Amino acid sequence: MSDGSTSDRAQSERELAELMQEMLDDVADGSTADSGERFPFEFWEKSFGERVKQWRRARNWSQEDLAERLRVHGFEMHQTTVAKIERGARPLRVAEAAAIATVFRAPPLAVFLGRPPENVPWPLQQLHEAMAMAEERLAYLKQEMEASAARYVAQQADVYDLARILNEVALEAEKRNAERLEQGEG
Repeated sequence: MSDGSTSDRAQSERELAELMQEMLDDVADGSTADSGERFPFEFWEKSFGERVKQWRRARNWSQEDLAERLRVHGFEMHQTTVAKIERGARPLRVAEAAAIATVFRAPPLAVFLGRPPENVPWPLQQLHEAMAMAEERLAYLKQEMEASAARYVAQQADVYDLARILNEVALEAEKRNAERLEQGEG
């Protein structure tokens, strides 16, 4: 890859990082929401609830089935509690989110990944889009690193083969020289 494209990509990544930081600053200082508005943050509960509902339905579990599994993990929940969580109508504790992920045999953060819910404030929507682009870039870089590592291993094998051949040629040359010397002395 040329230095120009690497430089262009680095510049593009810097610009993306700066844009994401600006959006985070806007959300943090409240400039994208009315004073005291919780909506930009509550969508996480709705997103979480939607994911829980999808995972539960994919397993053909009822809300009561999920509540029972959570009770096994020490969380006294009922079907109505699960329904409220799925609707995003009930605040969620971090420990509960981790337990729910465990029940589904998923890493705790996995329930927060994926597409954001519809109608989130525009800076947050842009952050999700930027995060998706960053994740795609990360996957691409991982593939590039794996391909580069494979090329490195292949090149290293070539070097070892060349070293072996060089050693064999040198050994043969030494044998011929030794034979010439013996014939010249004998």
